[in-house]
Amino acid sequence: MAGNRKMNSIRCLIGIILAAGGLFGCKLGTQPSTVNHRTSYKYLIPSEVAFTRLGDGTSAQIQFSTREDASCEIFYYSQDPSGSPSENAPVRSSCSGLDKPRSEFNETVTGINAETVYNFGIFVWTATDTKEKGEVLVIRESTGESGAVRNRNGEYEEIMMARFNAPLRTAEIQKARLDPPMTASDIIGRSSSNLGCSPALDELTWTGRSGLGKGGLASLAMRGFATGEATEKDSRLLAVFNALQFGNPEWEWTYRTPDRENVLVKIRPPARLTSVEVSQRTRTTLPEVKLSDAEAFIPLDRAYPLTVAWQWENLPAKAFIHLRIGKAGETGSLYCTFDPKAGRASVEPVLFSGLPPGKQSLVLELESLVFHATTGWFVRSIDWRSIKLEKS
Repeated sequence: MAGNRKMNSIRCLIGIILAAGGLFGCKLGTQPSTVNHRTSYKYLIPSEVAFTRLGDGTSAQIQFSTREDASCEIFYYSQDPSGSPSENAPVRSSCSGLDKPRSEFNETVTGINAETVYNFGIFVWTATDTKEKGEVLVIRESTGESGAVRNRNGEYEEIMMARFNAPLRTAEIQKARLDPPMTASDIIGRSSSNLGCSPALDELTWTGRSGLGKGGLASLAMRGFATGEATEKDSRLLAVFNALQFGNPEWEWTYRTPDRENVLVKIRPPARLTSVEVSQRTRTTLPEVKLSDAEAFIPLDRAYPLTVAWQWENLPAKAFIHLRIGKAGETGSLYCTFDPKAGRASVEPVLFSGLPPGKQSLVLELESLVFHATTGWFVRSIDWRSIKLEKS
């Protein structure tokens, strides 16, 4: 059973790079002596290499054996030619515990980006053949059978998307077709927001225009941070959770695709607002959203700036604070985007002076974006607080 799992992980999660001459090695930095084109290996055993991304995708495990005791290095570089690190300047590290050579290796690579697809390399050498005659084997990551589709250039033609709403405790899941295809960095870049303020517009995002419905996804179950079963709703999948376990670092999603009965991915639990305050002449704390409660309101004084302050936890690399005042598309409405790490922002009176008299909604939203490149899952999560502003 263990042997079958190991071989399945090889087939589903990695592909050893092939060239006309057979297994193809890669250049390590500027050391041309480590470039190998070989049809067979003297020390490495390609069929026994096992690789997997761990947890939230920011680390990976590589297990392999050699036919005799050896020393080794691990290296990696982005499959995207414009990505980082590059093939000509990969990140390199010595294998752990190499006070003396050995033949069994279990290496953990940390500090990698969940949003990048890499090539990982193994470089081994023995005391008799020396480092200059070492062997290189390169592991090419792929999306496996997760449901995402990549073309020969490594660009994504189809991805899975999830929108998680923390106060509503819901997750909406669908598949999307990208036209034209995009790299992982393009997907995150196109979803990012520019900092600053402008009139609030009600526009359909590129992800909304790309939807394919559930796209063959079925029987999706979630366990850990939020536990529940997704059911079909309007050709998409919708999961509703009774509770959220903030602080739980595990969130496992299991689902079925047309090509595979049981797919498991681990999704990074979303960012969360832990406190929000709005102030002008007085300071008001915005409580966590409870849909059963009547929304409170505060006066909006045109003589003072509107200041918002927030605290958060579990922030990913790509995240934004959005402040919306008024209804999108209406006169005087305002939409601002801030760096969440700033923790504080002010809106000058001239920016909200165009709001009509009466009560206007204010919503502060923490948006976090995560793209798991090796599984093709794009997850957009929001946590938000709201209050009414009464302009005289």
